[in-house]
Amino acid sequence: MCGIAVAIEWDGAATIVRQLVDGLSHRGDISDPIVTPWPNVAMGTRRLRIVDGAHGIQPQISWDGRILVSFNGEIYNHAALRRDLEAEGAKFRTNSDTEVLATALSHWGPKALGRLNGMFAFVAVDIGTGQFLAARDPFGVKPLYLIQSEIGFLFCSEIRPLLSATEKGNVLMLPPGHLITRTKCARFKSFEVDPTQATAANDPAKLDRLLAAAVHCRIPPDLPVALMFSGGIDSTLVAHYARQIRPDAPAYFLGGPNAPDYRHAVRYAGMTDLDLRFVSLESASLDTPDLIREIAITTESFEPEVIRGSLCTYLLSQQVHQDGYRVALCGEGADELFAGYVPLELAFADSNVAGIFVRNQHLGTINKTCLQRNDRCGMRFQLELREPFFDPSVVDYALGLDSTAVVENVNGRARGKAPLRALYDLYSESLPISIRDRRKVPMNEGCGFDTSQNEGPWNDFAEQTVRDRDFEDGKRRFAQFDLLSKEEFLYLDALATSMDVFRVPHLTARARLVFPAVKNSEILRPFMIPETI
Repeated sequence: MCGIAVAIEWDGAATIVRQLVDGLSHRGDISDPIVTPWPNVAMGTRRLRIVDGAHGIQPQISWDGRILVSFNGEIYNHAALRRDLEAEGAKFRTNSDTEVLATALSHWGPKALGRLNGMFAFVAVDIGTGQFLAARDPFGVKPLYLIQSEIGFLFCSEIRPLLSATEKGNVLMLPPGHLITRTKCARFKSFEVDPTQATAANDPAKLDRLLAAAVHCRIPPDLPVALMFSGGIDSTLVAHYARQIRPDAPAYFLGGPNAPDYRHAVRYAGMTDLDLRFVSLESASLDTPDLIREIAITTESFEPEVIRGSLCTYLLSQQVHQDGYRVALCGEGADELFAGYVPLELAFADSNVAGIFVRNQHLGTINKTCLQRNDRCGMRFQLELREPFFDPSVVDYALGLDSTAVVENVNGRARGKAPLRALYDLYSESLPISIRDRRKVPMNEGCGFDTSQNEGPWNDFAEQTVRDRDFEDGKRRFAQFDLLSKEEFLYLDALATSMDVFRVPHLTARARLVFPAVKNSEILRPFMIPETI
């Protein structure tokens, strides 16, 4: 896990990459040497030492000396890939997953991408030809941004360093599941599902095996691991499986006894002797303008869904880092895959077609919402957050389920995540029924920060401090960002103090759903921004 910076055909490549790496200093604990394999080509890394920290210096070179790779993320199946490559004659100098990636690209070319189980964003350079290949994992767990000139490219793990490094060009985002070379940008993996394909019933025993394996492979073998824990269905399952092999792993809960999630978290901890550690929310009320600006700058976003949740992830990550952990597991992805959100519950209750349509939107934007929140807030404190629900085996299982297996009718209302709830029945002695039967509560509400989707202290702060005249001026100034509330303007204005948002066109593509006409859609009204109703 780290931050990467690469310049291809860029004047002063080494100098500008060094500047980019300096802008990523918070993402790791060591800066590896800048490497210049070709004139005007430079590769640099700010590395968080996790996998073979002593020898995993980047960029790593393939065993045949042909491919150099700067890599952000982790390949969870790197040991299995190493064995496959050794069977083909490869020799390895380190235990680094980056060296495995470089050698896989040398042996298998772009087809190697289909064999990776992991979160990744990387740039690979062919030393012999000077050609490059950059790619990003299928869901966009790890970020990769670039500025393109007439002949060159600048790559970086975050937006602001790119804007600071050059005054020319817009910052573009490499989409999830895409690769880019000098001549093309193409998708190599998609999780969009054809609604006419055959679907399956739920098999709790199978999902139990898949999710356990997904959690276990994300636990570092030689480092301690922490758990991000809310007492919700998803984080409790992750804690359950993690503690099968790390029973002493601590769980971090944000909030106090008055938080809606508190009694559920305490209930599980009491049943299982969980080391439950509480993180205070009190700091969220201190110096509100400064804290809002810090969260907006950290996340490089202004979407209220991102900012509010990011406060929670920020405070948790800060404490986990202070306690000495570099890796933490979380439950992100379960709601999108198994219909935990109200729009998904309603859509899947209506039909497979409607459910898949809404789920594709959730999965298509998750890289700019909760995954961006996780990456920026975790890496702000040199903490790698890992999401077991995005394991390819779990994803394939979820996407193959019929709507009747995903959503159940409870007292006349659709309730999602039926496959995950069924897992609780397999472990009734350690997984509380009270958590199994919970409805989805967003983290910012469950910890006691926000009252509802549209009510909370930062929303109130925006309404009280942003004058109507300033909001109207802001809507004209930021016209392309389609601002619908004073809260959105407050966050965008804070973000604009640290970077030129007009040079980041993907920020204007808002994370909003297009919802089909389905039964009982009026239930969505409390979850919508008033101006959009």
